[in-house]
Amino acid sequence: MAFAARYVVQWKLRFPSRHWRTRIFALLFACGLVAGIGIWEGYHSFVIGDYLDISAVRMARSVEVSFQNIEAYEKLSKQMESTARITENRSDIPQVVFILGEATARQRMHLYGYELENTPLLEELADRGELAVFRDVIAPQGATVAVLQELFTFADVESDKEWYEYNNLIDVLNLAGYRTYWLSNQESSGIWGNVAQLYARRSSQRRFTEIRESHEEHGTLDEELFPLLEQAMADSGEKKFYVLHLMGGHSLYYMRFPYLFSKFGAEDVPMEESQLSEEKRLEVAQYANALYYNDYVVRQIVERFREQDAIVIYLPDHGEALYDHGSSVSGHVQENPNRYMLEVPMIFWASEEFNARRPEKWQAICGAVDRPYMTDDMIHTVLDLMDIRTEEFDASKSLLSPSFKASRQRIVQGRNYDMDMK
Repeated sequence: MAFAARYVVQWKLRFPSRHWRTRIFALLFACGLVAGIGIWEGYHSFVIGDYLDISAVRMARSVEVSFQNIEAYEKLSKQMESTARITENRSDIPQVVFILGEATARQRMHLYGYELENTPLLEELADRGELAVFRDVIAPQGATVAVLQELFTFADVESDKEWYEYNNLIDVLNLAGYRTYWLSNQESSGIWGNVAQLYARRSSQRRFTEIRESHEEHGTLDEELFPLLEQAMADSGEKKFYVLHLMGGHSLYYMRFPYLFSKFGAEDVPMEESQLSEEKRLEVAQYANALYYNDYVVRQIVERFREQDAIVIYLPDHGEALYDHGSSVSGHVQENPNRYMLEVPMIFWASEEFNARRPEKWQAICGAVDRPYMTDDMIHTVLDLMDIRTEEFDASKSLLSPSFKASRQRIVQGRNYDMDMK
């Protein structure tokens, strides 16, 4: 011990001179520079791709993404068209509800013929004649951002301008005297949610189940929207339009439902999928459970309007591929989507009071369930339903109109769905 103490004292007494300190610092700097270059050469792809999970990289990427999000959001907000002019307004429906689903493939719903019984509550309504179940509806794109650019605007596949140069449904309904609500269980900020956030910002009220950005995922269940909806219903206002943006069947599927809804396991998947690996069959089962829970969520929303003069529309943004017919593809993509990413359910429900007051509306809805439709024209159907007209409204693009053009080609990224994909 005494020897160590004497050594330290001697070392302190022999602390390097300024000249040697300069040399040592230069040597350490050179070594650090060489090491840094070596790390960058070996791991730069991980840094750029966000695979290197260290604090410095996370902080740098977060700052970069934040600035990108702010710039994109502000640019779109300024450029988005807001010159809507109503030419006719005979709207008298006090409660219109648009349930915007997420990543829901109709071929994976028992209501549409899937083997697993994952839609019992909607089927009960259908058996009672309360639902209009549309059989031939597709999304115009395979991912949320691209779909929302057309779903709620007058932009469609035939458009010759940018989508944000067209008027949108929220602005039109605000002008028509509706109090508009955007109630969302998706991200409240982030590059993937920019388009939805634009609509939310233009609504009378916007409320989110939690504050999160696009790269975060905490698995908040869609039932967290129920209290937000009840608060909105309690607000003053004679006419209201609600958009409820669900997480629905978005991957990761096991995060979309509570344990109580774990109805299906890998052993339950249909025979035609029995050749899939155990892992893939479990993924299929988890998706079936997600839609089983989604069935509950949609039914719960419907029941909240049973005693109202109300109509409810359920329409997911796009579908979902899930190893269909031996394919290795799972999920959805914006570029080159397949048919399973496009084919979606669309369901209308109307209360007894709505039907009693407007029997011709429900008749028109039920009479259109077999018409082929692509949802880039959905704004025309909604306005037709609500008896609101603008200069851009086109009756031939409304499913409910006698002049609906069923021969319209459904083109998705240059491909004819009915000829090349169906």
